[in-house]
Amino acid sequence: MIGQLVLPVLSLAATLALAWTCRAEVATDFRFLRDMHPSLDPTTDSWLTWGALLLPATFFVLNLINRRYGSALALGAALLTWVFIAGGLVWALREGFVHELSEIAPVRIMGAFVGAMLLGQIVNVSFFDWFRGIPWWKAPFVAALLGGLTFTLAFHLAMGSGFDEVALPRLAALGGLQLIWACFQLVPTKFLRRAIRPCPGYGGA
Repeated sequence: MIGQLVLPVLSLAATLALAWTCRAEVATDFRFLRDMHPSLDPTTDSWLTWGALLLPATFFVLNLINRRYGSALALGAALLTWVFIAGGLVWALREGFVHELSEIAPVRIMGAFVGAMLLGQIVNVSFFDWFRGIPWWKAPFVAALLGGLTFTLAFHLAMGSGFDEVALPRLAALGGLQLIWACFQLVPTKFLRRAIRPCPGYGGA
């Protein structure tokens, strides 16, 4: 069991680290969104970054883990990933690489992000397990979509944001991003089905 967790935890941690690294890079290539609504200009408040665009890949990775090892190990990998990240932060603080957590990001934002992502991962794992089976695309699609939507809404609420004329278009755009990701990730999922088969006793997907 421990050996099976190594690759899943490293894969999830790498995906989250990539998205976090790109969190400050504004997605200026998506300025065409402002033609739909003024508040959707990515350069305004930096609401759309490359980190946000890459973050849904986490649910794709989690789907593959769930397909291979089942929901219990997938959820365990998600939880252990956060323990691993927390341990890395403690080590960085102890070694003096970081003097305080606020150097990385405001504590409130980190707390909201971790809580919302963990909730999204739980939803993702639960629905993948629920829809596992035939047709093969249903479980990864529903799991990625609902996991992503849960994260988007939970993070918005955790930050204490309301639902005004600025927030609603952005939430709709971010929800659309989750839908696009849920559809797009079906392509690599289909090609990886033969390479990543469920272990004996974990059922098909």
